[in-house]
Amino acid sequence: MRLVLVLLAALLLVPAPAQAQRGSPRTAKELIKQAERLYDQKKYLEAAAVLEQANELKPDMRLIYNIARAYDQAGKEKEAISYYEKYLTDGEDAQLRKRSRSAIDRLRLQQEKEAANAAAAAAERKRLKEEAESAKRRAEAEREAARRAEETNQLRLKAAHEDALASRKRMQVTSIALGGVALAGAGVGTFFGLKSRSARSDFNNAPDLESKLAARDATRGNALLADIGFGVGLASAVAAVLLYPREPAPKPGKARLTAAPQGSGAGVEVSF
Repeated sequence: MRLVLVLLAALLLVPAPAQAQRGSPRTAKELIKQAERLYDQKKYLEAAAVLEQANELKPDMRLIYNIARAYDQAGKEKEAISYYEKYLTDGEDAQLRKRSRSAIDRLRLQQEKEAANAAAAAAERKRLKEEAESAKRRAEAEREAARRAEETNQLRLKAAHEDALASRKRMQVTSIALGGVALAGAGVGTFFGLKSRSARSDFNNAPDLESKLAARDATRGNALLADIGFGVGLASAVAAVLLYPREPAPKPGKARLTAAPQGSGAGVEVSF
């Protein structure tokens, strides 16, 4: 639809102000003609701007309607509705008022559709973004779970290795301690054995009965203590030999994550 320039015939026929005739700024008539050319060339925004200039020079409600039409054709719904509403408020032509009202309804419906489409597109983008973020979080959680599982297994292996070393150390210390007890027992047995021999010699050389009885008791007591010392030493020596670890210290194991069937969790393979 062409601009309603035919409705401006009276405006175009009005003589230009004296100031404009002396070569100062362009007249409203010239601006309207320029706007008509721009409109015909489908340069709607440029036409609207020129018509706004013309309206500033010579305000006319028919120009307001034409500005609304130009913005309407340019796809500027907000600006078009604003000028259509201005014409509805102050315009006098019944037909143009009807057209303005119809255009406002159409543009608002178009705005609602565009807003609904934009909202649907935004909701879809939001949904896709949330799905992508959720997938990313799941992947990160799976990687973190795998990392923690690996760390846990490494800690278990390290603890098991340290326990084995500690147990071997304890066995070594116990065995060495028993060896010391064995040596002490042998020493005690030897000491009391020698004392028993000395008491036996005293028994043989005793000049009277009382001395013989005392030497006999000393011989028996020292002999018993010597037997106990040698027994303890022998038992300790056997225990020390049996308890001393013969195998070298175990090497730490290695945990390695392996692929596992989907849904069964991370697989862990441990090698020693």
